Amino acid sequence: MLYRKASELTVTPIEHCMGGQGTVQMERLLDAPAEMLGKGRAYVRHTLAPGVTIGKHTHEHEMESMVILKGRARHIINGQEQLLEEGDLIAAMPGDTHEIACLGEEPLVLIAQVLYE
Repeated sequence: MLYRKASELTVTPIEHCMGGQGTVQMERLLDAPAEMLGKGRAYVRHTLAPGVTIGKHTHEHEMESMVILKGRARHIINGQEQLLEEGDLIAAMPGDTHEIACLGEEPLVLIAQVLYE
């Protein structure tokens, strides 16, 4: 069993994440891959201030799912734009290329999980 209190999480700033704009605030929810049974490389909460983006990147031999917890986002996947809001879920499958940006005046908070193919 794993048990971790929110107060125990540390924030790691990631400047220009995947070539994006600004600084993403990342909290590791699980210590991957050990706490993911070797099946993934990330289970994190990202907070993006207004105007911050995660740049365009491709998932090779892995898939990434994201759930929007707070705020609004513009997500572009394989050239297709989607507007996301609280509760929405996306998944980039192996070979997909995507990017995400915080929209509006409220921070974007999301949970991202990256699993190996």
